[in-house]
Formats: sequence, structure tokens, C-alpha cells
Amino acid sequence: MKIRDAKQAYSAQLDLLRNKKQELSKLLKDQENGKPTVCAFDRVEISRELSSVNSQYEATQSIMENIVSTENLIYDTENAKQQGEAAAKQAEEMMKILEVYRRIASGSKVPPEDEKKLMDYSHEMYMAAKTATMIAEQNDKEYDSLWDDEEDSGETKDASEIAGDVEISVPAPETVAADTETE
Repeated sequence: MKIRDAKQAYSAQLDLLRNKKQELSKLLKDQENGKPTVCAFDRVEISRELSSVNSQYEATQSIMENIVSTENLIYDTENAKQQGEAAAKQAEEMMKILEVYRRIASGSKVPPEDEKKLMDYSHEMYMAAKTATMIAEQNDKEYDSLWDDEEDSGETKDASEIAGDVEISVPAPETVAADTETE
């Protein structure tokens, strides 16, 4: 069962149990206050059922908390992974910029696209590399571009989507009758 499906199922179960607890508590309170009720339940019987519903609610709440903590852990892990990948990509881009700077400064020929990327990144670095080219001996080395049309074609999911899609093994919540029997 996916985390998002488990959260929905357990949330619905918690709502049912909460409603049942409220109904039973109201019945108990009405009997204590001496109000005439339609049902002829014994106070002990209602208390016993309320206790049972409370224990079911606590067990279901505990499972829900585990599901949420698992989802949060997966979310945090995926978020850290995506941030690490973004930082690595940025560092790689910076290394390419510095390599283009070095090549231009040494007097080598680089593709115009690479020069443009350096100029877009930092005009001052570009001008410094061009100035260094004039001072350096002419270098006949010619380089290919460092950027190989690295366009991202795939869409990336955000961390919360990934966390919601993870399969976990939790039992389906027990079904509880929505109405309290009043016979």
C-alpha cells in the first residue's frame, strides 16, 4: 500500500473512531444527567464499548504516527539527495567555467558557445582571460566545447511526491461500524 493511500485509509478510520467515541461519550453523559434516551443500554456496557473504541483509536493513531514519520523520513532523505545532486551539478558547471577560463587565458581556441558561457557567468573573468591571452604566447590548441547540449528532458518529481508513492507494509485499518447500535 502506498503511503498516501495508507494515510487516507487510516485518517478515515480515525474519523470513524472519533465519531463513535463522541457518540458513546454523549450516551454516557446523557445517562449520568438522567436525560431520557432512546436506547436502553446499560452504563457498564457503554463504558466497556467506549474503552474498546478508545484502545482501537490509540492503536490506529499509533500506526498513523508511524506512517507519517516514515513519510517524513523518506521526504527528508529524497530532499537531501536532490539538493546534493543540484550542488554537484552546480559544482560541475563551475569547474567547466574555470576550465574555459584557463583555456582562454593560455591562448587556446575555444568554441564561441564556451566563451559566451564564461562571459554570461562573469564578464570580469572573461575580460581577465582575454587580457591574459594577449600576454600569453599564441597557443595553437583548439578545444571542443565542454557543454554537450546537456538539456534535461526528464521531469523530476519533488520529494513529497516521491515520499507519497513509496510502498509500505501496513495492514488495512479495521472497519468500524459508523453508527452505535441502539437496540
